[in-house]
Amino acid sequence: MASVDGFSHLVVHVTDLNRSEAFYRDIIGLDVIGRDLVTDDGPNSLLALNTRQRLVLVEVPEVTAIRPNSSTIHHAWLLTIDEFQRTRERMKKAGYDVDDSRAQFRAMGENSMDIFDPDGHRYQIQAYAPEATQVITEDIGPIACGHVDDFAVGSVKTFVKGKFCLVRLPDGFLALSRWCTHLNGLLSWKQEHWEFYCPMHGARFDRRGIARPKGRPCPPLRLHPVSIDDAGVVTVDPGTAITRSDFDPSQLTVPAATTREAETAQAGKGA
Repeated sequence: MASVDGFSHLVVHVTDLNRSEAFYRDIIGLDVIGRDLVTDDGPNSLLALNTRQRLVLVEVPEVTAIRPNSSTIHHAWLLTIDEFQRTRERMKKAGYDVDDSRAQFRAMGENSMDIFDPDGHRYQIQAYAPEATQVITEDIGPIACGHVDDFAVGSVKTFVKGKFCLVRLPDGFLALSRWCTHLNGLLSWKQEHWEFYCPMHGARFDRRGIARPKGRPCPPLRLHPVSIDDAGVVTVDPGTAITRSDFDPSQLTVPAATTREAETAQAGKGA
C-alpha cells in the first residue's frame, strides 16, 4: 500500500469568485497566485498556503456547503499560536464571531474558533499553545491517601487535589497523573470499561497508564512518586512527575505485609 506524505491542493466551490478571493486573501491570509491557472470547468483562482499546499476556488452557479442531515462538515487550518492570535484579531475587526462555542471541551492550551466563508463553508482555525504539551504538576506537598488495607487489589481511586489516580495492581501501587499525554486534557476513570478516558480527543489508557492498542497512540501516563511508611500509610507526591516510555514492574511501589494480612497469618499459626 502506497503511503501519502501530504496533500497538494484543496478545491472549494464558490458562487462569487471576486468576493471569495477577497475573503481568503484578506481574512484567512492566503496569497493569490493568479486567475485561471487551473484547468477546470469555470473561472478559478489559485491561492497559496505557507506550507506548499494550494487552495483552488472554482466559481459555480450554486454551492451546497453542508451535506443533508449534517452540521459537522468542515476543514481546519492549523496555525502557530502567534499566527492564531493575529488571525483572531483580524477576524474580530472584520466583524466575525471569534468566540469558541466549545471552549469547555478543549484541552489546556488548545485554541479554536469557527469561521464561515461567504458561501457557508465552515473552517475550524486551531492552534496549540505550549501549555498543551507541558508537564503539569501541583506543588502542594505530599498527600496521605490512606492505609494500604483501604485499597483492594484492582481498585482505582481518583484524587481531585493533586489530579492523580492511585491504582493498586496485584504487585503494588501506581500513582498516575490525570493529565493526558496526547494534549493536556483531564482524564477520568471509567469503571465500567476498566480504562482511563480523555473526553477531549478520545485517548484511552489501561490501569498501568498504557494507551489502548486500538485507541489514539499516546505515550504512557506520567507517574507520581508513591511511598508507604512503616504504619502502612500510602503517600503520593503530585509535585513530581515521572515520564516513561513503557510500563515496567519496577515502577510499582510494593507494600509490605498489611496489618490485615499479618493478623490473618498470625491467626493461621495459632490454629
